Amino acid sequence: MFEIIFGYYLFLFPVLLISAQIFPFSYRKKIIDVRATIQCSLMVYSFFLMRQLIGLYQLTRLLKMNHSERDYFGTSMVEMLLIVALPFLFLIKKIREGYFLGLMIWLILLHAQLQKELLFLGAGILFVNAFLFYISLLTSIYSLLWLLKNSNTSSTL
Repeated sequence: MFEIIFGYYLFLFPVLLISAQIFPFSYRKKIIDVRATIQCSLMVYSFFLMRQLIGLYQLTRLLKMNHSERDYFGTSMVEMLLIVALPFLFLIKKIREGYFLGLMIWLILLHAQLQKELLFLGAGILFVNAFLFYISLLTSIYSLLWLLKNSNTSSTL
């Protein structure tokens, strides 16, 4: 289910980046907030990837593979480590509201996806289920960011 975060980020980030430049200033703040929300959703995807890496390591230990058989550090592992580590920089507000890091992560994700072939988000009930999951995830992240923003403004008053 968490893989869908990857696909929707690849689709939504450039759309929101372009629309933030096209739409009038009154809509721009909301578009930037939604973009910050999808960027923060990548942290959830990072936790998912960390769990997969831990599971892969446990599997290699269970199968008692020696080091030469387990040597899977390559360019795809560097990409995965970047995808795992970089989204946590979105915890910094100035970086979260900017577009440079988001664009860099988008390019890394796009490169990783083009190596595997293009991503299709699915069809039928699985697509609806994944879409509803992603919408609920974005809603919860947006509300968390809104609460953090309002708690900071109310504490300064």
